[in-house]
Amino acid sequence: MSFVKRFGHRFPFTLGMLVLLGATAVFTNTHLATLTNNWLTRLGYSPSDLWLFNWERLFTSALVTFGKTVFWQAMGMIALAVGAAEWLAGSKRTAVTFWGVHLTTLLTESLLVALPLHLSGNPTGTALILARDVGPSAGYFGALGLASRRLPSPWPWLSGTAVVIGLVYALFQAPRTGQSAPVKLAADLAHLIAFPLGWATGKLMYLPKGDKQ
Repeated sequence: MSFVKRFGHRFPFTLGMLVLLGATAVFTNTHLATLTNNWLTRLGYSPSDLWLFNWERLFTSALVTFGKTVFWQAMGMIALAVGAAEWLAGSKRTAVTFWGVHLTTLLTESLLVALPLHLSGNPTGTALILARDVGPSAGYFGALGLASRRLPSPWPWLSGTAVVIGLVYALFQAPRTGQSAPVKLAADLAHLIAFPLGWATGKLMYLPKGDKQ
């Protein structure tokens, strides 16, 4: 049996996400170049899409990145974080966690953070409402949280605390050259929401019968 077949048998969801992300990257040329504004508008998500009924972007935004180095970083994180979750918690649970946390994170940030701030006249809230982001990071940080929670004691608390500290530190760092400040803030907040959600599902979420522990 080839390596790909063995990997696909043991990590079907991880392999599926890698294939989807890779295929989208080839289609949009983001494995080699930066995502164009046209593709960002068509596939990316911003909170304003909710009341414009562009709800499909909740899903399409997780299948494309800003391209080049960011694409390869996302591929690596899916392989590591999602693969670890699938190894420790099983394929079904990892798939539900990835997509469940991704959607919950985007809706939470949109409706409970960006919208209230925007309605109160806060310029940061308005910037978050309009910020259009892409990437599977909410999903793979949710999977990372799941993997962390499934580690033997005392590692769930130690690893979880370490990751949260790192995410808080990242929140206060300046944007990279060429990076939009509102998009960075939206992504950093999403990571801070997604990881604890994934960590919590490691204990609370129902494990489908027959799935691997």
